[in-house]
This record gives sequence, C-alpha cells and structure tokens, in this order.
Amino acid sequence: MQTLQLDKRAVMISQDFMTAYLCLPKPLDGLKYTLEDVQAVLEDCGVKRGIDQEMIKKMVQGGIYERSVAIATGEEPKNGTDGYYEYKFQRHLDGKPKINEDGSVSYAIQLFEMVNEGQVIAVYHPAVPGVDGYSVKDVPIRAKLAREQPPLRGRGFAVQEDGVTYVANITGKIDVINDKINILPVYEVSGDVDVNTGDIDFRGDVIIHGSVDDVTVRATGTVTVDGVVQGGSIYSNKEIVLAGGVLGNGKSVIDAKSNISAKFFEFANVRCKGNLTADIFLNSDVYCEGKAFVMSKKGCIVGGNVHAVGGIEANCIGNNAEIRTHVLVGNTGEVRMKMEELRNSINAALANIEKAESILSKFDEFEQKTGQSCKDDPRRVQLVRIRVRDKARKAADEEQLRKLEVMVESARGANIKVRRRVYPGVRISIDSCDASCKDTFEDIIFVKQKGKVIMRRLSDWGDDSNY
Repeated sequence: MQTLQLDKRAVMISQDFMTAYLCLPKPLDGLKYTLEDVQAVLEDCGVKRGIDQEMIKKMVQGGIYERSVAIATGEEPKNGTDGYYEYKFQRHLDGKPKINEDGSVSYAIQLFEMVNEGQVIAVYHPAVPGVDGYSVKDVPIRAKLAREQPPLRGRGFAVQEDGVTYVANITGKIDVINDKINILPVYEVSGDVDVNTGDIDFRGDVIIHGSVDDVTVRATGTVTVDGVVQGGSIYSNKEIVLAGGVLGNGKSVIDAKSNISAKFFEFANVRCKGNLTADIFLNSDVYCEGKAFVMSKKGCIVGGNVHAVGGIEANCIGNNAEIRTHVLVGNTGEVRMKMEELRNSINAALANIEKAESILSKFDEFEQKTGQSCKDDPRRVQLVRIRVRDKARKAADEEQLRKLEVMVESARGANIKVRRRVYPGVRISIDSCDASCKDTFEDIIFVKQKGKVIMRRLSDWGDDSNY
C-alpha cells in the first residue's frame, strides 16, 4: 500500500516548547500514514523527547484526522528545597507585661528560655536537590539550586555525629543574637536572698525565686525576681523584672542598662536606660531615658519625682490628699548644659592635639635634616603623651555627646498622658517648662507649645498609646 510523506505543518510546537501537537491531514482514498511517516516528520521538526508513542499509534491506526492532538510533552523542573533549621526553643520573646481581662497586669515576664545539658536545641534538615526538566526538543530546563545553610555558630552547644542534631553542652539560658546561638550560665536561687545568703555578683543572668531583703544583686545579664525587693538593691547591665515590686524603705536602688518592669515601686530610687513599666510609683525618685508606663487600671503616680525622657503614660497622677508629685518628660536644661560642656571639651582637646602634632612635625623635620634621633627627647615624649591623652579624652567626650544627642532627639515631642485623673498638687515639667495643677482634670494630655506647658483633652488629641 502506498504511504504519504507528512509536511512539517502537521506538527505544531507550543511557544514554551513543552508540548508538541500532531494534526494528520485526511489522506486520499487508498492511502494511509505509517508510524515511520510520523516519526520522520517529528525528527524534521526537532521533537525528540516526551513522545507518546501510544497516542501516535492510536491516531494512525484509528484514523484520527484534521484534529490537533498532543503527542509529546516536556517535563517541568522540580525545584529543590533549601536546607533549614528546626529550632526546639522559642527564638522570639516579647518581654512585655501582659494586661489581663480585668485590667490588672501580670509581671511574670519571660525574658529568656532555659535549656538543660543534653537537650536538643535544633535539628538541621538538609537541602533536597531539584530535578532538571526538559522540553520536547530535549533542551534541559535547569531546576532551581537548593542551598545548604551554614552550621550554627555560637557557644554552649555542639553538633552530634549525625551532623544535623545540635545539643546543649550546659544548662543555662539560650539566646539568639545576630544569628548566633549562645547558651550562657544562669545563677538561679530557689528561695529568698537575704543577709544569710549575702550579696550576689554574677557575670550572667540571675533568677531569684523568692524575695531580695537588704542585700545587693549585681549581674551583667538580666535579673528576674519572683518575690518582693525589700530594702535591697539591684544593678543589671540588661533588663530587670520584679514580679512582686519594690518596698524600698528609702534605700533601695534599682538600676538597669535596659528596660525595667515591676509590680510597684515604693520609696525607691530607680534608674533605667530603657522603658519603665509598673502599676504604682509611690514616693519614689525615678529617672528613665525611655518612656514610663503606668499600665494597670488602678495604676497611679503618687509623690516623689518621676522623670521619663521619652514621655509618661498613666491612669492617675497624684491623689485626693494633694501629695506633692512631680512628673517630668523631655530633657532639663542640665542636659543641654552638659552637651555644651562636652563640645567645649572636645574643641579644647582638638586644639591641644593639633598644637602637639604641629610641634612633633618639627621634631620629624629636624631628624630628617640632621639624621639625629629625637625619640628620647623629654619634650617630644611629653608631647606624645599629651596627644595620646587628649585623643582618648576627645573620643570619650564624643561618645558621651553622641548618646546625649540621641536622647535629646528621642525626647522631641515628649508628652504626659493621663487617662483618668490628675489631681491638684501635681507639678508638670516638659523640658525646662513647668506648670502646676490647681484643679482636678480628667482625660488630659500635657504638651509643650510655644515655650509653655498646655493641656488638651486626650480623647480629642488622639491616643497613640504603646500599650
């Protein structure tokens, strides 16, 4: 039987080269296509892979004409999966007090997570390679490469022999800072700390499951106290959390380089580089470089001085007895005076450095001309000492000035928000501007405008509270 030669027009390939279609023209009576005819035209059109021989056979033998049928299909690539770590601990803790439904505040704050020696802290899941695809013309389509993750960095843990399981070497707190995991020792006391146990001075974090009575606790890390601080003092290079509050008796000092949270402060001295949160401030001397939040519905500031550079948010300030209470926000004139002193000191040091370097350059010129060394000349030695001293002094002053400039900028627009009531006897200060409350006011915000402290209704002003 005579066969037909197919024209290339019988084959159509999709634009993405992933599908080839065959359309057999209807032959004249007595003529018939063969599988070889179809194979020949596919080769002429460059179709080499993913060919469905069964479909072609069905079309030829079944007489499927004048209809485009998919007879070759490419394979899409299967992208790989990047390697990833499955962490067995909480990597992100907000470290903030929780407001309960009844308006009370829970100061049982979790600043970090503890792990035990031998505990699995992470498991690595290796990358899964991808599978390349191809077009009907047998052109490879590369799969997306799967990336492996670098080994975990840090200290206090090790990887097991399987190369994917990471286990703690010590019992301590686990932190993630700049993608480095550190497990650090923690000083944990199951009970009270008092004159019987003595002071605590620890390089790391301290957890006290009891009270602190008439002793001093110092730590380079965070300090957490479940009970009440009674007459004791706490110093921390990080955060302080006092779930039971402070009965200061006029001698407690609570000093942190970061945030402080406590149930209450009574007759205490408080110093804080970050934000300060409590339910009650009673007759305390308080200074924080961030904001002060009095969160509870019954929270109040009564008596003493509370200075928060970034602003104060409270429910009540003062009381019916009109106890003298001073609240301050922004920076006092002392800060700006200090900044001016630092600038003058920096300029003086710079002048001394330039003068010393000018004279030292003459010693260098003398050495070049005469070939005689002046290295041990007492005058040159003294100038070098002066230059080193003033450079160190200048660097220290510049760093302190930079911190004060940041603090001044953070205080820009600082205000005092009182959600419920402010009483007579309360003195308000914003920067160097003062005002006194002679009546009771509710729903008030104090702001500085045109060199004066003015009052506005808080609900009209707009509440952008951070809690």
